[in-house]
Amino acid sequence: MALIVGYASSCKDMDSIYKDFIVPNGYKYPQAPDSLKVYAGYNKLRLIWFRPSDPSVVRAEVYWNNYQDTLKIDIASSSDIIQVDVPDLGEDTYTFYVKTFDEEGNVSIPAEVTGTSYGDNYIVGATDRTIVSALRDDDRNGTITWNPKTTDLVYSEVRYTTFSDKQKILRILPEETALICPDIKSGEPFEYRSVFLPPKGIDSVAREWIKYEKPFMYKYPRTDWTVVAKNGNHDWGDGGGGQPALLFDGKLSTGWHSRVGSSFPQCLVVDMKQSLPVDYITIYPPEREDWRYLKDVEIYLTETPVNPDDPNLPSILSSMTPVAEAQYPGGNSFSIYLPSPLSGRYLTVVFPNGTQPYISFMELDVYGY
Repeated sequence: MALIVGYASSCKDMDSIYKDFIVPNGYKYPQAPDSLKVYAGYNKLRLIWFRPSDPSVVRAEVYWNNYQDTLKIDIASSSDIIQVDVPDLGEDTYTFYVKTFDEEGNVSIPAEVTGTSYGDNYIVGATDRTIVSALRDDDRNGTITWNPKTTDLVYSEVRYTTFSDKQKILRILPEETALICPDIKSGEPFEYRSVFLPPKGIDSVAREWIKYEKPFMYKYPRTDWTVVAKNGNHDWGDGGGGQPALLFDGKLSTGWHSRVGSSFPQCLVVDMKQSLPVDYITIYPPEREDWRYLKDVEIYLTETPVNPDDPNLPSILSSMTPVAEAQYPGGNSFSIYLPSPLSGRYLTVVFPNGTQPYISFMELDVYGY
């Protein structure tokens, strides 16, 4: 007797579920999609709604472009969420209508939702995260320092060649500022790219790989280098030194100051003790802006030394061709790039003029591959 009562109760519960979707005139409307939402993807849109509680619903159809396009979906009873990706959409706004059907072909009232996909225009308008510097050390470790993250950035990637000629890809997150690339092959270029995801988007999108303009640079050690200056130097009375050798002491508080009364051009000649390929040099002016007398700079690279105290120095320099020329733009550092890397043992730095009748700066670094 208890079994009969339980069976009758079960049938009554099932009947009450079906009655929820039957109208008085006898036509049955299957349950419409519940909580229909749309999410933007790359050249697609994703529709999500709850699986119908109406057990008679067996499939759904999605319509867009004024019902000209249709996508049919079987409703799986094993999932609580219905997820449908509408692919191959242009970068535009679309309105979707979703209807459900039962086995008898009865159709629900449509549910409506509107969404906008993203595509090539979005990725073209995105801004890559850029690189401040890429340096290597003696152990073949490359360090890439990055500028701040850009809008919608998910991560950036670097693709480089290892010492064993294999390609390796590493990833850096937006909140990180430096990426260590181990076992790099010296002198080999590398590539980088940014990956983006718009707010509430479902597909991250990568930009094309960009070839960085130079390989990982190497800052040459200056321990054994020597340097001479025209007419020596002017001693600073405040402990800053003034001697040209202080350009290699690693301190921005000490440096070289040309001798007061020495006429232009001012000249420094660095003996790097061996012929080295040079890509660029960096000069660090004094911290105090009113001591930054730099203006025009000429760079010469030779295998034989120039004598900065030669009375004929202007004539000697006029017979030579500088490998690089630049004008100090201001700032705490000043990098001068050679049009192409060249080799030489002696680096001659010439100041044909200045904002005052003398020159001073604190450190000099030389970079190559």
